[in-house]
Amino acid sequence: MAKGSSYGQPIFCWQGIIYLVKGKGSCRAGLSHNPGLDLTFWRQRGYQQLEVLTPPLPLGTAVFLHNQVAGCLAKGEQGFKYSQVLAALDRGWSRLGLPPGPRAGKLTIAPLPPPPPAELALVREVLAGRILWREELAWALAEKKLGVNTPLEDLGHWLYLAGEIELFPGVGYDPDGRPRCRRCGQATRLVKVSCTACGQVDCLLCEGCLAMGQSRRCRPLYARPRPAGLNPPARPPEIWRPRLQFDLTRAQADAYREAEGFVSQDQARECLLWAACGAGKTEVAYGAIAAALARGRHILYACPRKEVIRELHLRLQKVWPELSLEALYGGSPGKFGTADLTLATTHQALRFYRSFDLVILDEVDAFPLAGDLMLYHAVARARREQGQTLWLTATPPPELIARVRRGRLAVIYLPARHHGHPLPRPEFIREPFLKPPGDGPLPRSLVRGVTTTLAGGLQLLIFVPAVYMVDQVVGWLAAAWPGRAPAGDWIRGCYAAHPRREEVIAAFRRREFPVLVTTTVMERGVTIPRLNVLVLYADEERIFTASTLVQIAGRAGRSAEYPTGRVWFIARRLSPAMAEAVRQIREFNNLARRRGYLK
Repeated sequence: MAKGSSYGQPIFCWQGIIYLVKGKGSCRAGLSHNPGLDLTFWRQRGYQQLEVLTPPLPLGTAVFLHNQVAGCLAKGEQGFKYSQVLAALDRGWSRLGLPPGPRAGKLTIAPLPPPPPAELALVREVLAGRILWREELAWALAEKKLGVNTPLEDLGHWLYLAGEIELFPGVGYDPDGRPRCRRCGQATRLVKVSCTACGQVDCLLCEGCLAMGQSRRCRPLYARPRPAGLNPPARPPEIWRPRLQFDLTRAQADAYREAEGFVSQDQARECLLWAACGAGKTEVAYGAIAAALARGRHILYACPRKEVIRELHLRLQKVWPELSLEALYGGSPGKFGTADLTLATTHQALRFYRSFDLVILDEVDAFPLAGDLMLYHAVARARREQGQTLWLTATPPPELIARVRRGRLAVIYLPARHHGHPLPRPEFIREPFLKPPGDGPLPRSLVRGVTTTLAGGLQLLIFVPAVYMVDQVVGWLAAAWPGRAPAGDWIRGCYAAHPRREEVIAAFRRREFPVLVTTTVMERGVTIPRLNVLVLYADEERIFTASTLVQIAGRAGRSAEYPTGRVWFIARRLSPAMAEAVRQIREFNNLARRRGYLK
């Protein structure tokens, strides 16, 4: 056991042997932290002799070497040579870049009684559709007010021997010996540490998913696919049909039917719902959810941001009041309940294993998980092997766009907003001598953008590429309007780490001041009725990517009160990202016009 703790309990460290078990005319390889259990299990199946091959090893190492031995036995015929097994072990050590490990000494093994069937049944129940640490397994039992007397690692191991669950190391090895985190799937942020759990000085730890607890080479993960029999029955229409509080627009209704058809026809495994910013993609996804509920499917709605999950939970409770919903995010009260519809952040989705028939992933491109392999790994593993995935976004990542272009990914377009006006097309204003904030007079284009907005009684979001620029631009603008009220009364700034960020944003929403200078922290989740948008230094491509610029432009023109908001890109040059953002917006407007969605 570890000296550290997790979930209020000591971290269980798996240290175990690799062995051979022999019966009449057959031989199998195994691994165990408690070989007395294995001896009992195999004797029940006609195997009598258990021969130990190695001293105790960390789970990640043991699993890799076990696979080498098992592969050697699979290639053999009726019999095998002991020397071949030892050679397979040596090759395994070599692939790990290590010298051959020590051979096992004499070890007396006494059979142990098998675990109680009732306790095995409880572990099966709480592990269905999950992949959990031993400590999380205890947490899940406690949350459901269930208790066992047998050590959980022994219950899990017996079910593993029976082939009912899978056993993974937190950090294991690919067949070529390359280490990889078995929880989040990445192989780049692994570090060697002196481990307080197993006592090894070179234990591998994953930093990529450290926020979800320590994933270590010596720590076991127990996983069980969700049995098909646990799905809810097909529901009558009065339960699965969403109770919308408004009528869908023509564009939304068309996309809704396509999303419904994607799930009902059960032909494509994946589909992209590519929507204009503010077009109502969540409401369109109701079509896919309704079709899945009608067929008794198990559904996950995942999103990177917990704020979205909390808000969506309230919305969906009104749309489906008779269904059970569970929302999982950092700080949520429960983590292991059962529900008709599960909402979860993508981090929380890491705890699911082959559980859902339909996974809906919203904001796949959102910071901080844009392009993060952990996101795709979590979604792919949470979905059943024959399940479906619906991606929702206004700005798909390049890999999804490429698949759409090649015809390898089904796509549903939602190109028009509810008010039927085209998306505001950004205006590029070239300022070849644009200087840093405070260095010389204000650019005339910036002055015109502020003046136009203030004269119209509107509000303005000014985006800058760096945190340090926020206060500089606020001071720059305040100094240029000496006749106006003090700067704090008409212009303020905010960024992700701003100590009063939420207070400043709330005041801007209440229209207490007209101009807000900000970073990309405001590129999503912002709907201000009468708003213009200005991007200063828009050619800073490391920050202002095409997707980011599309999202920023999507803050303008969202309301029927002012659907023609203006968007200005001010820069020294026209960057490729700026050109691509304008192209995407123009394509969506053209598509909406061709389909007759625009007024």
